[in-house]
Amino acid sequence: EKYPWLKLPSGVDFGSASFLSSAEAETAVQEARKQLLENGAVSFPGFLTDEAVQSAVEDLRSCEDQAYTTDDVHTAYLKSVDHAKFSRDSVYNHEMKTVVASTAYDELSSDSVLRSLYHDPRLLELVSRIVDKKLYLSDDPLGCCSVNVFRPNFHHSFHFDESEFSVTLMLQPAEDPKSGLFQFTSPLRENEEDLALELTANAIHEHDPTSLNGKELCERSTKSLKNNGNLPVLHTLDFQPGTLLVLAG
Repeated sequence: EKYPWLKLPSGVDFGSASFLSSAEAETAVQEARKQLLENGAVSFPGFLTDEAVQSAVEDLRSCEDQAYTTDDVHTAYLKSVDHAKFSRDSVYNHEMKTVVASTAYDELSSDSVLRSLYHDPRLLELVSRIVDKKLYLSDDPLGCCSVNVFRPNFHHSFHFDESEFSVTLMLQPAEDPKSGLFQFTSPLRENEEDLALELTANAIHEHDPTSLNGKELCERSTKSLKNNGNLPVLHTLDFQPGTLLVLAG
């Protein structure tokens, strides 16, 4: 019981208006919100027990071969290239390769740990309180709770998430400890309209140079990046199995 403040208080059931009513829960939520705003991410190691993680992994192995594989290119903004507004060497038009497989929600077994966790109202309230917004479960029958499957040589290139935030649960690390890393930069922009072209170009040049194939992005700063604050910090999450992550990507 690593997070006792998530336990239902005596006399409270799932029909209650709030589960996180204790002083301990309020302190934990406030600290999590602070971390999310400052770092763009907050994690909860050991959110699932080892037994629950093992059960989820065994369930997913039974349908792993049916995982749908995406092998495509995309920009950091996950938008179509626009040569009319941006030059060919702009970071806006810079395409990077992603290869990842995905197991959809409808392929999870009826008694799956992940199904139970997704529908647990305590998780919904926890994330709602952290992001300070009223949230609801998704009606998407496939993507509401999907699982990324990374096989050898699979990877996901840097990008801004299309959603305001995401909730991710780590189930299994890569066999090679130098691969399978979950990495993200310090926050680069305030909203989707802010393209942060220079910061984004600097981040790709510094942290994903192989995607450039020797190309130079025109927005890249030629100044001393470390001295003027234009070099986004790269964070590598200590993402152990059972860790829950809320990411404002």
